This record gives sequence, C-alpha cells and structure tokens, in this order.
Amino acid sequence: MLSMVVAAVVTLLILCVRAYRLIGIDTLKLWMSNPDPETVKTSLAEIRSRAAGQTYLSAFIGTFLSVGLVEELSRFLFIRLSTGKKRFAKTWLDLVICGGIVGVGFQLLEDITYVNGDLITAIFRAVTPFHFTFGAIMGFYIGKALESGKKGYYIPAVLIPALLHTLFDSSISALKMDDMYIILVLASALLLIGLTVFMIIKINKWAKLKPVQGLRGEGHAAG
Repeated sequence: MLSMVVAAVVTLLILCVRAYRLIGIDTLKLWMSNPDPETVKTSLAEIRSRAAGQTYLSAFIGTFLSVGLVEELSRFLFIRLSTGKKRFAKTWLDLVICGGIVGVGFQLLEDITYVNGDLITAIFRAVTPFHFTFGAIMGFYIGKALESGKKGYYIPAVLIPALLHTLFDSSISALKMDDMYIILVLASALLLIGLTVFMIIKINKWAKLKPVQGLRGEGHAAG
C-alpha cells in the first residue's frame, strides 16, 4: 500500500507540472489579473480544445511517464525493500509471490480511491486485478536478477510491467478522445486478463517444483 502512496504523490507532482505547461504562464497571469468568470470559462474551453487535439502516441507517452513508469518504479522499490538485505526471499519464486502481494496491496488502496461507492467500477476493478499481474512479472525478473547475479534483469522487471500498464491506461484515455478506441480497450483488457490467468497457473506449477533454484549465496530451497 505504501508503494501506491509514493506513486500517487509523484504522479500528482508530474500532473501538476503537465497542467502548468498546458495552461501556460500567460493564462495564469490573465486569471490572476482578471478573474472574470467568462474570461476563465473561455480560457478553459481553449485549454480543453488543445488537450483534446492530442494524438494516441502523445497520450501513450504521457501516460507512460506520469503513471506507468512511476507506479512500477515505486512497486520495484517496495519489492526490494520488503525482501531486504537479510534475504527473507530465499528463491526467485518467493520474489514472484512477493511481487504479487505488493501488487495486491497497491490495487487495494487504489480501488478505494477509484470506486467511491460506484458498483459498476467496483465490479470492473474486481475482475481486472492487473496490479497483481504487474507485480508478479516484476517479481519474476527481480528473482532472476538475484538468482543469476545479473542486474540486467532489473530493466525488464520495470519496463515490461510499465509498458503493459501504460497500454491499458492509455487505451482508456484514448477512448475519451474517440469511441473507435473501444477495440483497443477490449484487446488490452483481454491481453492482461490472459496474462493474469497465465501467471496464476505458472505460480501454481512453479510451486510444485522441488528444489526451486535458490538465490545467489543461499543454496537451494523448496518452493
């Protein structure tokens, strides 16, 4: 849950900067010098028009930088902190499970802020536990990095979940620009649901493997 709090604070700061750039210093000065409701209303209409004119690519990049990358880096930080130097995680499978747990904690707190009494949103969030999937994928690569001693695994640990996360979030944002993007929303949702089912099946399969390869310096341990 703490990973969600950190990500929310950083994302809010980034969105404030983006909003400031979109509004512009001249418009802010105009509002301060002439706070007439009609003037502000006209300015807001112009800002909405500029925002609506963005392409899907720009929406994808913006979402990646302000949401996908920020949230996955925060999750990465807390997965690493939760395992600690004492290596409470003894195998790479422990890291997969740890990643899933951090993802569930993240989504639980996020769901509270999103749902706000809306039953439809609650049902949708319940059947799309994608933060679990992102966390499990991240945990897999972190575990492989610790198992092999190759820090290069940290790159896909963050990048793959961040791109998947951005794909889904940006498709929903794009739907607000044009109804035709409903196909992209459905495709990305089906992809992530498939990945979620795949990860659950794989975790159950991996847990039955004995011995599971231990992390470097830890020897072998059962899953």
